[in-house]
Amino acid sequence: MPVEQKIKRLKIVCGYLIFFLLIFQKLYSPWGPCSIWDYILELKDGQGLDGDANTYLQFFTLVPALLTNILYFVRSILLQKNKSPKFFGYLSGIGLGTYAISMQPYFLINLVLVIFDFMFARWLEERDRINAAYEIQKAKEKAEKAEKKRIRYFPGRYPAEFFQIIRKNTVYERKGLNILRAGCFLSGTCIYTMLSMYVLTSQIHGKEDLVTGSGLVQIFQQAGLLIVVFNILMLTLIISYYIKDKKKSNHLLVILGMRSRTVYLMFAIIFGWNAFLAGMAGMAGGFVTSYIVRGICQSSLKHGGVPITLASVISGRTIAISFLVYVIVLLLALGLNQENILNLAKSDEMNKEVQKEKRKKKFALLLIAIGVVLFMIAMCWLRSRNWAETLYIHILSSIGILLILIGSVTCFLNRLECNKDKYYCKIIENRPFYYRYWKSIWNLFYLSIIHFFVLSVFVVQFNGAAIKQDVPGMFPYDIVCTAYEADLNQIYQNAEEHHAEVHTYPMFRMTSLYGSDKLNPWFGQRPIQWPQGQHIAISESTYDQLNEYLGKVPEKLNLDGKEVHIVYQQDLSVKAHTIDWDTNRVNKHLRIGQPLSYYNTANFERIFPIWDVKSEERDILTGTFYQGMQDNLIVFNDSYFEEAYQQVSDYNKKQWTLREDASFQDWRFYALYNTSNMTEGPTQLICLNVPDEERDGMMQSMRFLEDKYQYDRMWDDSIQQFYEKRQMIINTETEILFRKIVYAFVILLLLVMGFFQYYVKFESEMRELNWQNIFLKNLGMREKDRKKALAGQMKKFVILPLVIGICGGAAFSILTIKARLYTTTEMVRFLGAEAFIYLLYVGVWIVWYLWIKKMVWKQAEVER
Repeated sequence: MPVEQKIKRLKIVCGYLIFFLLIFQKLYSPWGPCSIWDYILELKDGQGLDGDANTYLQFFTLVPALLTNILYFVRSILLQKNKSPKFFGYLSGIGLGTYAISMQPYFLINLVLVIFDFMFARWLEERDRINAAYEIQKAKEKAEKAEKKRIRYFPGRYPAEFFQIIRKNTVYERKGLNILRAGCFLSGTCIYTMLSMYVLTSQIHGKEDLVTGSGLVQIFQQAGLLIVVFNILMLTLIISYYIKDKKKSNHLLVILGMRSRTVYLMFAIIFGWNAFLAGMAGMAGGFVTSYIVRGICQSSLKHGGVPITLASVISGRTIAISFLVYVIVLLLALGLNQENILNLAKSDEMNKEVQKEKRKKKFALLLIAIGVVLFMIAMCWLRSRNWAETLYIHILSSIGILLILIGSVTCFLNRLECNKDKYYCKIIENRPFYYRYWKSIWNLFYLSIIHFFVLSVFVVQFNGAAIKQDVPGMFPYDIVCTAYEADLNQIYQNAEEHHAEVHTYPMFRMTSLYGSDKLNPWFGQRPIQWPQGQHIAISESTYDQLNEYLGKVPEKLNLDGKEVHIVYQQDLSVKAHTIDWDTNRVNKHLRIGQPLSYYNTANFERIFPIWDVKSEERDILTGTFYQGMQDNLIVFNDSYFEEAYQQVSDYNKKQWTLREDASFQDWRFYALYNTSNMTEGPTQLICLNVPDEERDGMMQSMRFLEDKYQYDRMWDDSIQQFYEKRQMIINTETEILFRKIVYAFVILLLLVMGFFQYYVKFESEMRELNWQNIFLKNLGMREKDRKKALAGQMKKFVILPLVIGICGGAAFSILTIKARLYTTTEMVRFLGAEAFIYLLYVGVWIVWYLWIKKMVWKQAEVER
């Protein structure tokens, strides 16, 4: 049967189906669902459309749909008579529109039939043509495949001379290979050191839980991600340079007809062997680094009064995991260079002329203004403390730097062109901006961003961890305990047996709506967020007593009503925190009592009311147990505290019998059927100092609290009933040490990336610099002036990014230490160390610039 006949029959059947379906379909009308006949009779009997706007809309969208039904019926009749007016060619589009807006659910069937009518008819029309084209394409691909197989046919094995060529190429390409080896060595060192130090320190750290992220896990996850990402970026850049360098040496071989498979095999052998050896050497370097750091860590702990011997830095498990991570990083870097690898075997024109890049001369001042505004917004955002030290802030600052760079360079070039004398005097120095404007801008931006992040983010983190701190002094008490009133007698009895000095203060738990700095995105209805932050509420009198015990002069807080003062108990290495991390982090939502497993999130502002935070400080009055994330001190005025304390204490007494008889399931689901927990947490803060010889015995006598109140750890297993000084010292020392190692490697990786980018920038332009030098030499320019002209091109890519990085870094560093609530003495120590690091960083870059300058001049003098 001809195709036209099939299409005709299809359209006839679909047309009749669409029309006669109307007999069985229900229509929605002002009088309720009815058939088409009832609808017509109601209108005929005078039932008008007295109703709202929706009734009229329903009627006026129904009429076009009914007319479309009639048109499909007419089309089918005409097709049977072998007539097909051109108008019906648009009927599918008309039907699609009228049925879609008809507001009649049953017309969905009509819509499906219209789509089927159109699509199936088109498929019948195009089927033969598509099949013919497919057969032609299939035959063509088969022929190409056979031709490739014939061309690439290689009988036998590669001769020994092939591998000799590979070895000679390895010697010839030592410049690119040395850079590749250095990058792989550094990557292996970073990965092994990070993993081995985590394994060592996690063995002595108090609580390690991969699921909840307690202990060193959170630091390791954040730091590990940074190390891996920067390793991938560094190796991607290095491998990209190596492949391009390799392509130059392979260019003649490819033109002479070397098979692509052979080219890739040569690359795989050379790259794989060197990457493997350099990675293994890097892991050996990581072992040496870890061994040195292990000794430093042991000495530091011994000095803090906790002599301990760490395990060996070398183990089969650490080596295996490090090698696996290294291979994954290497493969990801290769994957990002997939296009470069595929181009290795292509004979592209290597000497094609580089086209001059166009630059815009307008809107320079506007771009600078927008960039400055974005940068200032980022600074204000950081200054607010609520989002302090969040990397998302630097999205704005990075865009601001880019706009400032584009606007400044454009403005500088425009002003230079206005003064012809200066323009001609400095045309050689500024040639990169005239000839390769956008490439130069992106190079400047890349180097500026590296300097900015190093000096404003990672140097701050490293410096905070590197400043000498009295870790044992961060724990003024041997044991700190939070207890219920029912346990006071037993704790006092144990303390008397072990000759302990006891300080007891009234307190109650306060819980924040969200207690983690991780962003927790949610959509639709607000969820119950975990973890909720658990903190300690005390009175202003207790705050004064805690300060006086430590020999400090307490601040006059002058709190009134629901005003609170917050004491963040964290060391200098920890980033700025807020008491509640929920959503916008501006309002502080806290409830009196322990976390709630269940509550009506629609009324969260009533359950977790907003409190007025009058003032904040960073200090350590009982101990830095969770580095400012949990167990911070919330200070109330005495009268309000007494009222709230009495409510919690009375509620606990009332519920105590119920709690003692409750099962875990009763405890867990109590908040599901009530507006509070079964009890609302401990009400006594007990600080004990125990003689050294009695400390272990006292710790054993306190263990009953862990068994008795294990339900309280349901929300967060890391929140303990009591904390022991020696373990806390180990935890804090290892956390500080781990931060130092991680951020030192991050800074080193970024420094290497910056060095490499600066090297590649001028190494790739060496031919052009050589031509410029020879040209100026032939014109009679003195050597001193030629050096100055070429050095002028290089200086801008050192000085301008460094100025941006130092200025931006200094501004953000000052805001960061203010956000961390450092005291004046701590700020002076921090800024002194920061200034030293800045000078060292600038000095290293000056040395690198002088070396590159010497290398460039040496090659620029070579007559080609």
